[in-house]
Amino acid sequence: MRVVTQLNNQRLDITLQGRMDAYACGEAQKILDPAVTADVVFAVADMAGVDYLSSAGLRLLLGLSKKLRPNGGALIIAGAREYCRKVMDLAGFADTFPMFDAVEPARAFCDQTLREKQSLDRWDQLECLDLEWGRVRVLPGSGDPGAAEILGDVKDVLYARITPAHLCSKRFMETEYSIGLGGLGDRLEDYLPLMGEMITIGGTMVWLPTDGHDTPDFLIPKSDRGQVTLHTGFNVTLAGKFNEFMMYESRDPAGATMTQLYRDLFHSARHRRPDFKGALALSLRAQMGTVYGSGIKKSPILEFAPANGEMVIHASNVKEWFDFDAVPRQSQVTGLIFGVGADLTADLSAYDQAQFNRVFYLNPANTGGRNEMLHNHAVIFNEQPLAERAGSLSREIEAVVDNGEFLDMRHLLDSSTITRAFLGISYIQEFRSDPHGAGR
Repeated sequence: MRVVTQLNNQRLDITLQGRMDAYACGEAQKILDPAVTADVVFAVADMAGVDYLSSAGLRLLLGLSKKLRPNGGALIIAGAREYCRKVMDLAGFADTFPMFDAVEPARAFCDQTLREKQSLDRWDQLECLDLEWGRVRVLPGSGDPGAAEILGDVKDVLYARITPAHLCSKRFMETEYSIGLGGLGDRLEDYLPLMGEMITIGGTMVWLPTDGHDTPDFLIPKSDRGQVTLHTGFNVTLAGKFNEFMMYESRDPAGATMTQLYRDLFHSARHRRPDFKGALALSLRAQMGTVYGSGIKKSPILEFAPANGEMVIHASNVKEWFDFDAVPRQSQVTGLIFGVGADLTADLSAYDQAQFNRVFYLNPANTGGRNEMLHNHAVIFNEQPLAERAGSLSREIEAVVDNGEFLDMRHLLDSSTITRAFLGISYIQEFRSDPHGAGR
């Protein structure tokens, strides 16, 4: 077996090639033991070139993992072949090591985690902002430009003119953060007449079938190699990473409304971010004072279209088509929220207007200002504590999913309130068609 190591900051890159049998692993131990110093937090083992894995190989990997734990680190497996994965599964090691299909995402995960750890270590030195309705502490994120990718058109939903020809299918693994309308099922008749509000966030997928029972379906794939497919008539997905993370706390103990939260973020972006073009995507792990929701009651397909030819949100149709909460649906809960917002006081002409208009509409239940258009969905859990300091949005979301009690999923009205939240922001540079969706 060939073993190559290279230290990159606090990440040790290990390339393994050949057979990880008893003899080879004994020789490899002599190389790896001195390489895993006190400075190493993460080690990424690139196993794409390993064609045989024995119990000695498993012991070698486990020993490396244990050596990293005192530093708060871990061993990451990348590119393992099917045979090696089967050996790990058979030996009960499938969940022992974080695993990635390729080495680059594994290294990127480690680097991001190290940046988050460094941010936590210097939390008191992070930028703080006093905004109109809240206070934030800012953690840096990715410098890559953000984009919103779109399937379908919201106007087809609003006019209830979706047909099978409008439907697109998309693999769950390609929709980490998305909202829209759709459903699950193998056959067209399983989901077309039942399509409802949908959200994917942090490895979970929730949709609200329009079957009259007002009960969401909640799916958490433990492993997904592309088998799980979402069917949608309209979907907006975040492409790229978050540019900033923030710990937000409202000034009012009762909470800031979603409108106020977005206005705070818009105001901050106008003064701080030269890349702000007027729209952003937002994901929150939020402590919610109140939840006001809405839900479409019928699948917006051509067969069910209003006889008067007006939109489903027209005053003559809206009661038949939508439920709107006049009083809070829940109070003092934890919400996982994803959405997109546009600042109508900004110059939005930099965007492709045809693409931009596929996303936004004015919800008649949002009777506040007309300075913004917001589109947010939320998955609701019983209240889970939010630490004073947080470094990883994905891990915060996973903790809620793993430990919380699922309560509901809704299209979130702008009057819903947030008391505290850890959030990720992507400053959208482009609205574009989603290249991953496929016709039915």
